[in-house]
Amino acid sequence: MSSSINGTIGVMACRRPGSPPFAEKHYLRELSLAAEKLGMKVFVFCPDEDAGLPAAGNRAASIKGYRFDPGDGWISGSFPLPDVIYDRCLHGSPHESAAAGEWISRLSQQGSKLWSRGLPGKAKVHQLLKRSPLLRPHLPATIRYAGADSLSRALLALNGSIFMKPSGGSHGRHSIYISLKDNHTALLQGRDRSNTIFRQAVPVQELNNWVRSFTGRRRFIIQPYLRLHNQDGNPYDVRSLVQKNDRGIWSITGIAVRQGAEQGMTSNLHGGGTAYPALPYLISEFGEEKALAIMDTIRKLSARIPPLLEEGFGRLGELGIDFGVDTRGRVWILEANSKPGRRAFVLTGDSKAARLSVEHPVQYARYLLLRQLRRVNT
Repeated sequence: MSSSINGTIGVMACRRPGSPPFAEKHYLRELSLAAEKLGMKVFVFCPDEDAGLPAAGNRAASIKGYRFDPGDGWISGSFPLPDVIYDRCLHGSPHESAAAGEWISRLSQQGSKLWSRGLPGKAKVHQLLKRSPLLRPHLPATIRYAGADSLSRALLALNGSIFMKPSGGSHGRHSIYISLKDNHTALLQGRDRSNTIFRQAVPVQELNNWVRSFTGRRRFIIQPYLRLHNQDGNPYDVRSLVQKNDRGIWSITGIAVRQGAEQGMTSNLHGGGTAYPALPYLISEFGEEKALAIMDTIRKLSARIPPLLEEGFGRLGELGIDFGVDTRGRVWILEANSKPGRRAFVLTGDSKAARLSVEHPVQYARYLLLRQLRRVNT
């Protein structure tokens, strides 16, 4: 193969209702079109029995999936095992997670290259990032929720005001703000499993049972409640999309503000939020001088986080890093997502960032294949 390599990218996406039966249809369509221009082919498959897990050692096997045709839309078919596996499976259950892991393991054994590893839970990521003196001042205190004792300790240590969210990615769903209003009442505000905003008060003596029921079997972390809202009371964060390019080098593709509804506690776009260009938004909140300083901090942190996470968890291809900016202008690292969305750049009208956000995954896949080819030929 030469620099005009013709490789295949198999995008793994968990099965969902609809036609075709997976999420992110718009992004995967754009990815398919970008790949075509760069000499690559894309197909999408779901890691379940309907796709036909290839038998061990059978590189000639095929996978059932879907490809995008500009004239006919998504077309089902059977495809050879991919050169590169691009995992976009947003697991909705332990069963889906286990199935996806089995597919990655089997395909990797048969020669497919994994585009990027995933990240572990938020608590492990937080512990790794704390090792960096640059990052440590920007990390909120984080406690693993482990039942009533941990909840009580956190409320005591954090002055009766905490924020809880799943340790695994949830797109803002299933998160909650808890505030002790007095010795008798706890105010609860957040989003449930279906991403519906709720607000209620419960007697303090019922709080532990309520939280136990709310969290279920999922792992949660507890953090201090940070005042991450604008002058109008709307929650917002700053999304920095960092990706590897055609030379395998990390670069910042784009930075955008995501703003949520006033009554919500999170600003994720899946919860009905919208997006704005970052610098003008921050200037309107803090003035030009402070806004420029905030952006400079975000860029420096965005450059440091990816290589540090790779040192701890293995090779990555892209990260969506979410930053909070509190009412005093202090920057907080909220989380890093190894399977980030990129719709914010469409909403802000940043056409360059929107285009690069789709092209970079294809370019990096080509880079991985070319690097592998050079090893074989030397």
